[in-house]
Amino acid sequence: MPGSPSPLGPLNGVRIIEMGQLIAIPFAMKMMADMGAQVIRLESTGRLESYRSDSVYQNDVSGEFWNKGANFYEQNRNKLGVTLDLSKPQGLQILRELISVADVFSENFTPRVIKNFGLEYEDLKKIKPDVIMVSSTGYGFYGPWANYGATGPATEGAAGLAYQTGYLGGSPVMAEIPYTDYTSGEHTVFAVMAALMHRLRTGQGQFVDISQTQATSATIPEILMDFSANGRSGPRMGNQDTSMSPHGCYPCQGDDRWITIAIATDSEWQALCRVLGQDGWAADTRFEDSLSRWKNRDDLDALIGPVTSSREAHELMHALQKESVAAGAVMDSKDLLFDPHLNERGFYEVVSHHESTGIPPLPYAGRPWKLSKTPAVNGVAAPLMGEHNSLVLSDLLGKTAAEMSALEETGIIGYGPTTPRPVQRPSLDEQVRQGRMQRYETDFEEQVRRAFPG
Repeated sequence: MPGSPSPLGPLNGVRIIEMGQLIAIPFAMKMMADMGAQVIRLESTGRLESYRSDSVYQNDVSGEFWNKGANFYEQNRNKLGVTLDLSKPQGLQILRELISVADVFSENFTPRVIKNFGLEYEDLKKIKPDVIMVSSTGYGFYGPWANYGATGPATEGAAGLAYQTGYLGGSPVMAEIPYTDYTSGEHTVFAVMAALMHRLRTGQGQFVDISQTQATSATIPEILMDFSANGRSGPRMGNQDTSMSPHGCYPCQGDDRWITIAIATDSEWQALCRVLGQDGWAADTRFEDSLSRWKNRDDLDALIGPVTSSREAHELMHALQKESVAAGAVMDSKDLLFDPHLNERGFYEVVSHHESTGIPPLPYAGRPWKLSKTPAVNGVAAPLMGEHNSLVLSDLLGKTAAEMSALEETGIIGYGPTTPRPVQRPSLDEQVRQGRMQRYETDFEEQVRRAFPG
């Protein structure tokens, strides 16, 4: 059945209840579903998940637009979808019944919300003593900031990452992507797997408390150690480095094409000069060693840019890599999608969608890991709203047809939002004019079809 574990999946037999939103928990549970766990995702018809109305396919908000959200599909493949109104006692009771037959309960709401629902770990243990509960919050399940709302910009700032990001003399700069969500999602998978191993040995469940800010702070330990050991706070350096030069992004042939180059040693510097055909640079006393190059990094960057701008980014990358110089063409979304290296490694997985959506098979980013004995399950599209109500509630909990009808009549379950409010975006040309996007291509569907025949 859709979303059920594969016999080859390493997490075959693990059942997870997901009460999540946006990215942090949905992303983590998607990875566990990829490994064969049966993930049952809960939604509310009264409060539409924002990703259900974001990046709607072809910007078409007619019909059941909530079943055409690209970002929702990305975060929720291989899952079963159930709707429950948790504001009603009967909805909460059904959730407790689901928890009683699950191994893991996962959520990313504030502690206050979970407490109000009566779904704290001590409550869950009364339902299923060996259950594992994982809570992913912005600042952790306890502490002075525990009930603060968590958004990417806020947690990125609180984690210390934003302070280190930006250009010399400028303000902190936040990453374009929700970095804290994805980082904490990866930590969540690791922690839940450890809890499952502990339960396998002892028969005991436990509470897993994930702080999204702490997960992000853990990615910048060097700056913490530098202060605790030396009392130093480093400057924002942009694309430059505190010791290496040249180190940055340099223009290449074409519109908005770039290459990254990082030189750590004198031999790498000599190789860069050879590849770029600039023997004179190698003899320039300003650049004779790493310290000299770093002191004169602005002069060096001014020399490199005009030379690299006449070279094709991938050609130059390959030429430099052959000389053991760390260099990489800067890839945009189109480059990544059609990249021959990623496709050779089978990174993308073509997933078919429910025929009612009108969405053709599309390539999805796969997993960066490959297990030789227990590969990931075959990709199944994220569920339509309420798609597996009957499958889960009838087959798993034994609800009769009459009970299912009553649940639908009373609004406990449903198959669409009670108050659908589509987000109508401006035309593509207007979005370009407003600066919401850089460019778009009208023949993208044909490009995708040719590269990824479904």
